[in-house]
Amino acid sequence: MQIQTLRIIIAILLTLVIMLYFYTNREKDYYSKSAEPAVAQILTEISSWEKQALLIHLAPEAKQTVSDEQLDQLMNFYRSFGRFRSIQELNFSRTVSAFSLVGEKRLNYSGAANFDAGLINLNITLIERGGYFLIYNFTLAKGKE
Repeated sequence: MQIQTLRIIIAILLTLVIMLYFYTNREKDYYSKSAEPAVAQILTEISSWEKQALLIHLAPEAKQTVSDEQLDQLMNFYRSFGRFRSIQELNFSRTVSAFSLVGEKRLNYSGAANFDAGLINLNITLIERGGYFLIYNFTLAKGKE
């Protein structure tokens, strides 16, 4: 009896994992046509490193979590990276996509981008609102030399 119950539980869990894999794969394919170009467009527009350029692309909840002083510090730090040139690598996060089944849809990409200062690691989480993608979370860091 216990072994039969364990088999059923394992079968259910395995089915859920397979379903999540196919769901996140479909999400990856779907958003590769819209979100990935949006990441490049956003990086192009904000790499002037002017506060107003970034504020246009921030989701309201992101704006609420950062003070003007923190935003100024961030812009000063990122300014040393120079202008965005191109994306070298962009990886879709299946984990964030799976967790987005509950709550608002979030897309997370990590990878590397070319800036004037060289190769920069990036991590960006987007929220789609009204046909546009807004930044929910965003970090850039210099790669190891």
